[in-house]
Amino acid sequence: MSMMTRRRDKHFMAMCLRLAEKGSGHVSPNPLVVAVLVKGGRVVARGVHRQFGGSHAEVECLHSFKGDTRNATLYVNLEPCSHHGKTPPCVDLIIDSGIRTVVVGMQDPNPIVAGKGLRKLRNAGVRVVKGVLGADAESLNRHFITHITKRRPFVHVKIAQTLDGKIAFKRGSPSEISCIESRALVHRWRAEHDAVLVGAGTIRADDPVLTVRLAKGRDPALVVLDAALSLKPNYKVFRNAEVRRVFIVTTKESAKKHWRKIQEFTSAGVTVLLIVPKNNYILPKQILKEMYKLGIGSVLVEGGSDIFTQFVQSGSVDLLSVFVSAKIYPTGFPAFSQNGYGPHQRSERLGRPELVKRVGTDVLLQYGLSKGI
Repeated sequence: MSMMTRRRDKHFMAMCLRLAEKGSGHVSPNPLVVAVLVKGGRVVARGVHRQFGGSHAEVECLHSFKGDTRNATLYVNLEPCSHHGKTPPCVDLIIDSGIRTVVVGMQDPNPIVAGKGLRKLRNAGVRVVKGVLGADAESLNRHFITHITKRRPFVHVKIAQTLDGKIAFKRGSPSEISCIESRALVHRWRAEHDAVLVGAGTIRADDPVLTVRLAKGRDPALVVLDAALSLKPNYKVFRNAEVRRVFIVTTKESAKKHWRKIQEFTSAGVTVLLIVPKNNYILPKQILKEMYKLGIGSVLVEGGSDIFTQFVQSGSVDLLSVFVSAKIYPTGFPAFSQNGYGPHQRSERLGRPELVKRVGTDVLLQYGLSKGI
């Protein structure tokens, strides 16, 4: 392959990735996919997978072009499917169209595809180029990859802390630590994730709404962990359960003890998830298993200290984002609990961050963590 061809392939694949990113928050648990048809060095058609259950990008792209495709090249950031699901196989349409070259960013990790689409194209005489901007393609669809390969949601923990590692002036007290630019970025992340998860302590301290207001996008589902079922349905997050999915996670023992409160929650439209604790703890792994069953492909964990500690110690965090402000709270409340939680306590050596970025007056540090469940 010539240098010019490689540059051309990277150019059009980069276009696919940019366009696909705009669909974040709309297609989960499906992947973000864009197909671009190129003929004579210019784009003649584009297709986007717009919503879960909707047409695949390749189908939308090829159906929108009425010309001769025999000398065209199809660029798509994810391997075309080869199976009958909610829609027919994309590879059959590609083969029937007469396209002779298909360039893909990455192989589909879904076991029912996993190279079968590429193999079918090659067997039909189609030239296949795989792995163009592969790392970028995988990064774009890391929510989907985690959901498929680990059978749980992608877990993104977000912490806003002071320079000395505090998340509140005191326990149970709301504190505005981050700048407006950082808060706007978090709102964008909410729109890109399927759910936001917090503990009961965060609800009691802040009475937040946890919606998307400083960015464009839909409000994610909300998961509240309250093992003792200490909260009442009058908090703000429970008031709009009719228009967004709201879950409260508690134990069967607490539900039996507070059965009237369970009725109040369900009457308000809140879904109660009952879990049998292990060693007196509801483990992150148990919560993620329930979320996976509900089709939740990604979760943004926003607090508080106990929740941060449990998730990091469990080894189930894929991405840790820490906003550090220039404030100092010498007697404040730390981001992580001092005593640890649960049977799987462990230390976590973060090493070099994947990203160090200035956001307004804050500094954002991001770490990739998960090697486990």
